[in-house]
Amino acid sequence: MSKVIATDLDGTLFYPRRKIGMIPYRNLKFCRKLINEGNELVLVTGRSHFYTMLVEEKIESSLDVIGMNGAFIIVDGQIKEEHFLDKEVLDLYKDITTRFNILGCMIMSKRYPLLITGPHFNWVKRLFYRIYYWTQGVYAEKFLLSRSLFQKELRSGRVYKLMFFFGLGKDGHDKANKANKYIRERYGDSFEASWSHLFIEITPKGCSKGESLKKYQKYKGVSDENIYVVGDSGNDISMFKEYYENSFCMKHSSPAVKKYAKHILRRFYDLQAYL
Repeated sequence: MSKVIATDLDGTLFYPRRKIGMIPYRNLKFCRKLINEGNELVLVTGRSHFYTMLVEEKIESSLDVIGMNGAFIIVDGQIKEEHFLDKEVLDLYKDITTRFNILGCMIMSKRYPLLITGPHFNWVKRLFYRIYYWTQGVYAEKFLLSRSLFQKELRSGRVYKLMFFFGLGKDGHDKANKANKYIRERYGDSFEASWSHLFIEITPKGCSKGESLKKYQKYKGVSDENIYVVGDSGNDISMFKEYYENSFCMKHSSPAVKKYAKHILRRFYDLQAYL
């Protein structure tokens, strides 16, 4: 029976990072082997469709995608589901940018892969973002820095995901964790909030990786025992909970995330020992 391998990208398929090659060679070789043997490799990611197309080119295969943590689902090249943040997200945005010390805000929409702004967005912060994304190499999403475009697009009703950036290092990590708890308590009935390293990701209600993978499962008609999930961050926990028996977390992940998965992997390609 063919299997479905649902994998996160950053910190998982892309681990260890290769800023020129994108996917480490042994991971890439394993992906191609899986596909050639008739299995399904599904990208379950917070990234945009603009970026996942680059991943497909690298693997040299058309793949199914659950993007923006489930805001859109692509099966056999067709968009099966697409969900956008409603305009109540404006209240959340104003609350969080006032209550917490945010270094940057990003939106990923139907039109823009990545729009960036932030409170007191001066030339220093603009320079920081340009340098930061330049250092990301092949992992950088195409982006625009614009307060006016950001505000206009946030009101457009075509936004898949809103993100808040809290800074680098342990301090940024801890601030993001604290803010995530607040958002879940205050806005949990209206939006999905997930913690991904230094970011908080806001998606439409019901758009988590786990719930979206269950929807994908219905489209494909696959049983639970043939679905394997692999991830490394907070937004992968929902997948671990839905498919616990075949859940795999990366060894380098936070203990707060690893505790939800049944198995631990040092590298993505180590999954082959369990198939």
